Amino acid sequence: MCKELAASGVPETVQHDDLHMANVYARGRRLRVLDWGDASISHPFASLLVTFRFIGRAARLPPQDPRFTRLRDAYLEAWGPGLTDVFALALRIAAFAHTFTWVRHRDQIAGGERGEFDRLFAIALRQALAEVRG
Repeated sequence: MCKELAASGVPETVQHDDLHMANVYARGRRLRVLDWGDASISHPFASLLVTFRFIGRAARLPPQDPRFTRLRDAYLEAWGPGLTDVFALALRIAAFAHTFTWVRHRDQIAGGERGEFDRLFAIALRQALAEVRG
């Protein structure tokens, strides 16, 4: 899947990997994106994985909600036509890759607090595996 994504012609760039409203701040009419701790050089479509999950939870929307399609299409406009399959592939890969950030965080949690973290991690990993399988 990674080879197929790399061959898509969309170059890697800085991607946020934690883009949601709690990391976007308004100053007048300008928006600023903060908390770049999870940023990396990766496929630019991967940034919307967390965005879509955040919107889905906050608005209680199922993944098939047409608003996600509209958001995807608006994002892809700048990249050109014919990239919906590439977008879907990028999110499938990002879902799995995103779980690796959890492992990095786990190393910093005290032993007694890891139980709840591990429970949530198991949920995230099962979700990622389901998304990778399509």
